Amino acid sequence: MSVTHNTTIIVYRFTETLAEEYSWKPQAAAAASFLKWSAIILLPIVGVLILMDPSLVIAGIGPLGMGLMAGMMGSQQAKQSNSRHHPLDWRDTDKIYLYPGRDIIGLNIPWYHPDAHEVEPDGIREVYCRKGEREEVLNFFKVRLPNVEIVEEKFLL
Repeated sequence: MSVTHNTTIIVYRFTETLAEEYSWKPQAAAAASFLKWSAIILLPIVGVLILMDPSLVIAGIGPLGMGLMAGMMGSQQAKQSNSRHHPLDWRDTDKIYLYPGRDIIGLNIPWYHPDAHEVEPDGIREVYCRKGEREEVLNFFKVRLPNVEIVEEKFLL
């Protein structure tokens, strides 16, 4: 599932001083549930087949393997360690980018790079908007950041 259906859920919370981005990928939990319940359903069926013909004992590898894989995927709490939480002070924005043709707004916020021990001038944080809500989100920033330049151009995602 993670190869063909790679989805990330992103949630934003804006206050007067802080923006928080919290994101996670829900596929691992869905795959673990699918494997667990498939093993639970198939194991009794394979057990009945083995009672009818003991040479089918090799068929038990399938449900046992699926149950083992579900167990190895770990608990839901372990999966939440893959989530990301990024708080940032959006009032430091010095330029707002509008990605043409997409519902994405970029906030250029200078940030401190701990490895280089200096402030990086370019740090574009993407704000993904629901379809048709880009103007509403842009107005939120226009009102609160009246002196910031707004540019419509592509930026790296």
